[in-house]
Amino acid sequence: MLNKIYISKPIIALLFWLVFLLPSGVLNAQGLDDDKDLLLDTTSVVSIDSEVDWDLFGNQDLLRLSLSFDMKEYKKYATEPKYQEAVLTIHGMDGSIDKKVRIKPRGEFRRKYCSFPPLKVNVKKTDFDNDYLDKQTTFKFVTHCKNSSLFESYLLKEFLVYKLFNQLSDMSFKVRLIQMEYIDTGKKKKVYSKYGFIIEHVNSVASRNNAFVLKNEKLGQAIMDKDHMALVALFEYMVGNPDWSITGLHNMKVLKINDINLPNPLPVPYDFDYSGIINTEYAIPSEDLGIESITERLYRGICLPEEALRNGKEVLLKNKDELFRIIEEFSYLNKRERKELSSYLNTSFDIIESESSFNREIINNCID
Repeated sequence: MLNKIYISKPIIALLFWLVFLLPSGVLNAQGLDDDKDLLLDTTSVVSIDSEVDWDLFGNQDLLRLSLSFDMKEYKKYATEPKYQEAVLTIHGMDGSIDKKVRIKPRGEFRRKYCSFPPLKVNVKKTDFDNDYLDKQTTFKFVTHCKNSSLFESYLLKEFLVYKLFNQLSDMSFKVRLIQMEYIDTGKKKKVYSKYGFIIEHVNSVASRNNAFVLKNEKLGQAIMDKDHMALVALFEYMVGNPDWSITGLHNMKVLKINDINLPNPLPVPYDFDYSGIINTEYAIPSEDLGIESITERLYRGICLPEEALRNGKEVLLKNKDELFRIIEEFSYLNKRERKELSSYLNTSFDIIESESSFNREIINNCID
């Protein structure tokens, strides 16, 4: 349903795409102290007025969205998730469009841990019908877990980790930064403005790579494409993330390219909040890992051919300068935070660039 304002045809077409053809993804949003609104510089918020903005993940301007719902009712359903009515609004320079949706809390750990649990947005039972949404009907959002500047920093750092892997491989989840406005339609009538980001849907990753998604949880590292498996394992080591597994598809999707000459599947990592480079307060490594802190790196790749590891190493070294540039130019984090990220990343390159350290920490420390 359109608001009672004039919206040009190009705007309507793009908003239609954003609301109805938007690949379902995860929206992470963290808040500031207590219940204060997030102070945002809206001068860079995306202007939806040309075909340049039609590519959701090609344009990197801040995108503005609103979600209106009864927050008290939502929090009540955290222990036993249940859908409730809500309105999703896409904002543009020439107007906005509202869409009736349904939402419910999601995420086994965060539903218990977060003061405002993550949510799933369902658009299946709306007044719009198309073939695309028959197969893809939900959006995954990760909300402002806790209202503190620390959690906002966690969010922005995780966004950057996705951007770093985007630099290394097209077989990765693209992301888009969001200014999300949560509007309480209950008694309190409060409005919370938070940062967040949308993660590309896995079906979209597969489509642009001429691939399809494998859902077999019994797959292992040994049958993956060796060069790409090495790159993923080295990247997870580089950002200090031990919280992943091909078997069980834990924080990992697996795709297969539609080419009989490329028979081996490729892993696509996601969910980096347990990475040492982010160092969240709740990221406590399992005792089975043998590390005392999440900031301590541990290589969790299997013993692949040395050539594959060398190829993965070369990809990292080739993109080293660009990885540091991505961090340095990310203005949403302050200079101190960017320096901390760069410093952590640099310690991994100290190991990767040293032949003896690479042999000791990677080649000789792989999983048999």
